[in-house]
Amino acid sequence: MKALIIAAHGSRKKESNEEILKLAQKVAKIRTHDFDSVSAAFIQFTEPLLADEIDGLAERNAEKIVVFPYFLGAGSHVIKDIPDIIYDAGDRHPHISFSVPPHLGRLAGIEHLIIDEVSKY
Repeated sequence: MKALIIAAHGSRKKESNEEILKLAQKVAKIRTHDFDSVSAAFIQFTEPLLADEIDGLAERNAEKIVVFPYFLGAGSHVIKDIPDIIYDAGDRHPHISFSVPPHLGRLAGIEHLIIDEVSKY
């Protein structure tokens, strides 16, 4: 099984977390991807925590997990926390291949997405 986890900060504000969970549901409905599972997980303040989501996917026999950092900037969660969580998960689940693409703010074309959106106003 190939899985995608959208990894976000997590908030004490329920609505903020629900926004990320709904994003994962929208991504899951897109038929052009080859992921068997799409979910969201958080670094802190709410569940599911990223490490727990990885463990759950391991129990479901995941072979490859892509963790997409849903962050605008390369702060400590992107630079340290997510890599540390994945490193530890790799020790627990050596049969799983992990990948981490660039975080949201570093995606190629993000500047065009911003201009396309703000041009509507």
